Amino acid sequence: MASPSTTHKGWHFDRANSRLQAVYNGTEVFDFDADDMVITPNLTVTGTIGTGAATLASATTTGNHTFSLTITAGADGVGADGEQLTSGGAAAECDWAAAGSLRQFKKILGMRTDEQEVLEMLAETPVYDFQYLTKAEYNGELDHPITTGDTATVYTGIMADEAPFLMHHKGRILNPINTVGYLLLGIKALTERVQILEAQVAKA
Repeated sequence: MASPSTTHKGWHFDRANSRLQAVYNGTEVFDFDADDMVITPNLTVTGTIGTGAATLASATTTGNHTFSLTITAGADGVGADGEQLTSGGAAAECDWAAAGSLRQFKKILGMRTDEQEVLEMLAETPVYDFQYLTKAEYNGELDHPITTGDTATVYTGIMADEAPFLMHHKGRILNPINTVGYLLLGIKALTERVQILEAQVAKA
């Protein structure tokens, strides 16, 4: 079948590529076959898409995208302010997560009283200036480096293998909850030492 005319509106079968095209004034709007669909111009969607659950096997898009919608992630439902949509990896269901601090979210295991030991642990932890590797520079076991995405900023911080007590997610990512907790224990330890010294000075 020849190429559609400049006034053609409707369907056109691209025999060379075995694809069916939707054409408006001779310009392809989208085409598809049994495996995929390609949409050429901008796509604007208003209203509701579907009334039930929709399953998308895979999709690849390029260009800028603007969405005005609600994302529901698995059994967790809709996230709230401050929560982040997280993934458990390939083929894993996304869920909403945040470092929640309300007591009702937690199973209390006990109160820490080892602040002096924690202070020693903190004092022995090396602190570095560093920059994150780019994808091109990375040559490790994972598919990609786990970073903030900012490879230009010089950060000041610690290494996971030297401070595992300040990490989570299999020891790869800084644990902000533990970081605050351990620093507060360190402050308590320093406060105790200062109070002892002040008492000794007062007696002198």
